[in-house]
Amino acid sequence: MRRRIVVVGAGATAASLLMQLSGVPGIDSIDLIAPGTAGLGTAFGATDPSVLCNTSVDVTSLTAHGTSDLLRYLAARGHPVGRDDFVPRYLVGQYARERLTRALQQLRSRGVRTRHVRSRVTGVAPGNDGRSYDVSLAGGHVLNGTDIALCLGADAPALPPALQPHTGSPQLLDSPYPTNRLTRLPDDARVLVLGSKLSAIDAGLVLCRSPRRRVTLTSPSAVLPAVRTRLRRMPTMHISSDDWRSLHPDDPEFDGKLARRLVRAVRRASAGGTVPRPRTAGTAEELLRRETQQARTGAVAWQDVMAELIDALNAHTCDWTQRQRDAFFTRHRPLIARYISAIPLPNAELLLSAMERRQLTVAPAQPRTLTPGPQGQGWHAHWPDGRDEHFDHLVCATGYRAPRLAVADGTLLLDAPGGTPPAIGTDLRIRLRSDGHAERIWALGACAGSRYPIVNYLRASAQHAENVAAQIRDTPQQLPLALDGRTSP
Repeated sequence: MRRRIVVVGAGATAASLLMQLSGVPGIDSIDLIAPGTAGLGTAFGATDPSVLCNTSVDVTSLTAHGTSDLLRYLAARGHPVGRDDFVPRYLVGQYARERLTRALQQLRSRGVRTRHVRSRVTGVAPGNDGRSYDVSLAGGHVLNGTDIALCLGADAPALPPALQPHTGSPQLLDSPYPTNRLTRLPDDARVLVLGSKLSAIDAGLVLCRSPRRRVTLTSPSAVLPAVRTRLRRMPTMHISSDDWRSLHPDDPEFDGKLARRLVRAVRRASAGGTVPRPRTAGTAEELLRRETQQARTGAVAWQDVMAELIDALNAHTCDWTQRQRDAFFTRHRPLIARYISAIPLPNAELLLSAMERRQLTVAPAQPRTLTPGPQGQGWHAHWPDGRDEHFDHLVCATGYRAPRLAVADGTLLLDAPGGTPPAIGTDLRIRLRSDGHAERIWALGACAGSRYPIVNYLRASAQHAENVAAQIRDTPQQLPLALDGRTSP
């Protein structure tokens, strides 16, 4: 039986998978299911040239190994960029869309039937023949496939529960994207942005292009991400695999041992130079000024172990139990996220400039309450120090919700109430029962977040795509669905 592959989603992760599948024999058809434009998603669908990737060209690639494919793509089109540069996200969106289109053309040239089904998947269930799956679409249609790849991104805004009753209000934007909604706000608007991480920074930078707007960022941490000048793969590992394997998550001395290994790694990456101790004391503006100056002078020793750290966390914590992973990231997520999700120096310079002219501020605490004004006239924030402040508009930049996967009655449900989360193996294959076999259903990118901790990273998606394509290529077509095995990530 030749393979009929169903790819759920059509963003960058799907583009990477199709690139890998374009050379795999034995494929009869590929159905790409997504309601929107193939190749674009929230992450890279931004059209504003000021919205930069926070990862360098070197790791922002649809292929996981060798020279960055994005670098080759941009160089072929005359863009004067290097592997350390941070490029506008719209360029990565164009790159993903063109690579996806080319992969589909290559597949068709080999006789593979392809189509883009503009719909939404609601469920996946084993078919009656024991060798395929029925994929249910919104509206009642059903497709059948032998191999199912879930490539959905984290595209649903994570609106705080207190604001959900106000969805649709013209004074509430549930996300900074698309950014043209921000630019349409009045030039003299006072805007409160909920969040202080990457999407909140994008919102602040876009809003502050109008000099009369006043913007406040607020979050529980009141801390901005760190500042870096690059995020690249390094030619040598600074922490060995043996070192990682020697760390046991239940060891009471785990944190200290890990910290010592990280300090040694940073020293090695800086070729024995001085490694300043990270300092997080002070206001958000003071910290941003200090770290921006360090980045200007190249004193960012930690940045050259970040790509290695991301890969290592994904490779070594995936074998831990859910309890062990949850405990580790509960302790360390704020620190890890601040450095892994650091911002490019150009964005830091713009933020600092907006702060110095008092156009942008980071509140030292969250409002105790947020209430809409009468007749839709903005929002009232009541701050912990007793102040009341009026804002014309509220922008929610509190992140995005990963696709919700659940199993009920032997069916995998997508973004439906009820059910229990499926088990996802280190090989990215889903089990519909905890004691069942690994299905030929794979969770890639954001869908694999319950197994791999850092999935909001294009290199991780490319690694997933290469892993899944290799499994499809190396598994005999005649094997039944009950095939069980482990493939190393």
